[in-house]
Order: sequence, then structure tokens, then C-alpha cells
Amino acid sequence: MAKIISNLFSNWGTVILFVIGLSLIAVAAFTFNVVIGYLVAGFELCLVAYILDKERG
Repeated sequence: MAKIISNLFSNWGTVILFVIGLSLIAVAAFTFNVVIGYLVAGFELCLVAYILDKERG
């Protein structure tokens, strides 16, 4: 079981941290102002789409 968890974090650790970081930034923007929150969330979705497009080739 420990080997499975270790393998999971070694392969997906960066992705998990990236998604958590984006969500925390969006939450912080929403607590500041709703319009800014939607703006930041939209930019984050565009960033994720760009990164996924570059990874897939």
C-alpha cells in the first residue's frame, strides 16, 4: 500500500500541488471581490487549457 501511495505522489505530486495552488488563488480572489474572483478563475482555466494543450502536443 505504501508503494502505491509513494508511486502516486511521485507521478502526480506536481499536478496535485498545481491544482491546489490554483484553487487557493481563486478562493482568495473571491473573498476579495466576486468580479475579481471570476476574472482570476477564468484566467486560471485558460492557463490550464494552454498547459494541457502543450503537453498533448
